Amino acid sequence: MAMSATRGPERRVLHHQPGKLPLEVIAEIIATVADGTDFDSADPDRDPDVHHPLADASLVSRTWNTICRPHVFHTLSISSTNTSARLHFLHFDAPYLSDHIRTVRLWLEGEYACPDSEWYPACFGRLTNLRALHVDHGIASLLKEQELLAAGISAMLAAPCLRKLVLRGWDFSTGASDLFAMLPPTLEDLMLELISATTEGDTAQPTSPLRLYALRHLELQAVFHPMLTSTRLIDCPNLQRLTAGWYAYQSWNLPPWIPDTLSELVLRAAPECNIPDFGTAIKPSAVTIEPSGEMSYLEVFVWIQDCINHLPFPGCIQTLTLNIFKQQSASDDDCEGLFPTPSEYEVLCSFLVRLYEGGGVRRITLNMTAAVHASAAELRVDAGREAAKVETAFAMLLEGNVLDVCCMSASCHVEDTIVHCRIPRRESVKSM
Repeated sequence: MAMSATRGPERRVLHHQPGKLPLEVIAEIIATVADGTDFDSADPDRDPDVHHPLADASLVSRTWNTICRPHVFHTLSISSTNTSARLHFLHFDAPYLSDHIRTVRLWLEGEYACPDSEWYPACFGRLTNLRALHVDHGIASLLKEQELLAAGISAMLAAPCLRKLVLRGWDFSTGASDLFAMLPPTLEDLMLELISATTEGDTAQPTSPLRLYALRHLELQAVFHPMLTSTRLIDCPNLQRLTAGWYAYQSWNLPPWIPDTLSELVLRAAPECNIPDFGTAIKPSAVTIEPSGEMSYLEVFVWIQDCINHLPFPGCIQTLTLNIFKQQSASDDDCEGLFPTPSEYEVLCSFLVRLYEGGGVRRITLNMTAAVHASAAELRVDAGREAAKVETAFAMLLEGNVLDVCCMSASCHVEDTIVHCRIPRRESVKSM
């Protein structure tokens, strides 16, 4: 009798087919990658072999290309070495990309001036979605020789969505009428850096102020121009934050046209700089002071104290941030003076306690960074000891959960953090 083979139950092999991610999720991931890169902030001419991190991703498919394209072409960076090539491609070969450009950065040095082209105004005029324009060193004199490029920049300044303007290394007439002509009423963020006066052009003071009602943030870095003393320069009643930086060789004072309603003030200077005249009316609730240079901590703390005391209403400060950057002298090869001594801490603490007890200060942040020239091995300081010094000096403020302290030292030559100690504020516990 023949035996029949018994077959067990058949096994079904399941082949898992991974589902596709929704387009919304893909778009969110790509946007996160784009936000996490500083590619757009650098001049690509410095490293021409570096491509946008999303350039390869845009080649995956048409869908990915559509999603990546606005990020890849978000910023147009132009220098004297690539002006003709980039603008020619944009104007003649891919004008449709103009809709994606939100930021334009110009680095055009006069001695390397690019040839003027009659199509520049039309090319720049297509950037109707432009949000930010950065125009750097050397272009002021260049524009006098290249009228078509100047017309192109004027076209960008007229973009209906322009919100931010950065001008670096410009000379404006004493009367600043040429500056006025460049400031559209849509501006929300204006930065002027390394601005001086020229003897050419208009010298008369403006008879009526420029109205910039949309302006929220103003940054003045090394601006030494008579326009700062004019009482009728700019009418910006909605200004919220003013950032000012200046050097020791020229004093700086609060421009009289800054509105009394200013809510945030940021000061960047060295302790040898003058104590500004802040007028009699401003009462910012948030103040940030960022002193830097080769100086003793005692000089820094006294200068900070003088700055705050010169404010018309220091008692109105609710949030105080002190970002101190100490550059160690090249001759110093030990840890002496790397961080404040207990007596130096006491000077700062006494002042902060008085400020806290007499006003509405709710939070104080103290960040101290020391840049050293010696090797990390030579300046390996006990972080625990530094933390103990801070805890002793600022015991009252730490107990009141007002102070957040961070001390750090790093090498000037390599990216090496030598000391890092932090005593953060406790997170507030919500009542049940």
